[in-house]
Amino acid sequence: MIPVNFASKNYRAIERVFQALVAGSVLLLLAAGGTVWKAVALRSELSATQRKVHDAEAADEQVKSMLGEREKLVKDLGSMTGLLDARKFSWTGFFTSIETVVPVGVALNKVEFNPGDRSLTLEGKAQSPEALRNLVVGLEKSDSFRDPLLKHQSIEKGIISFNVVAVYHEYKRVGVAQGKK
Repeated sequence: MIPVNFASKNYRAIERVFQALVAGSVLLLLAAGGTVWKAVALRSELSATQRKVHDAEAADEQVKSMLGEREKLVKDLGSMTGLLDARKFSWTGFFTSIETVVPVGVALNKVEFNPGDRSLTLEGKAQSPEALRNLVVGLEKSDSFRDPLLKHQSIEKGIISFNVVAVYHEYKRVGVAQGKK
C-alpha cells in the first residue's frame, strides 16, 4: 500500500515560489537602482549642458553688443565720409555751371541735386519753345552735364512749364579749381 498523508502540504512548491519571488525582488531592486543611477547621471549632464548654454548665450550677447558697436562705428565713418565728400563738392561751381547753360527766356523754379547718383532735376518755365530747346542744347554741349532729357513739358497761357533731368559731372577748370587746393 501507498501511504498518503492528507494532512501535510507540499512545501517544496512553496519554497520554489518563495525563491522566485526573492530573485524577482532582487532583480527589481537592481533595475530600480540602475534607473536612479541613470537619472542622477542625466540630471548632472543636463545641468552641465544648461551651464554651457548659459555661457554660450552670455558670449553671444557680448558678440552682439560688439557687432552693434561696430555697426555704429561704420555708420559714423560713412557719415564722416559723406561730410568730407560734401565738403569737397563745390556748390558755387555747380550753380555757376547751371547759370552758364540757362538761356534768356528760361526761369528756373526748382533745382534738385542728388549727390549719390549725381542726378540733377531742373523745373521751370520757358517763354518759347526755342528758349527751352536752347536750355537742353546748352546742357548737351556743356562739359558739366551728361545725358540731359526733357521729361515733361506743358503749355499754359503761352508759358511752357518743363522738367529736365541730367547727370552732373563736376568739370574742374585747370588753374581755378586745382590752384586753390
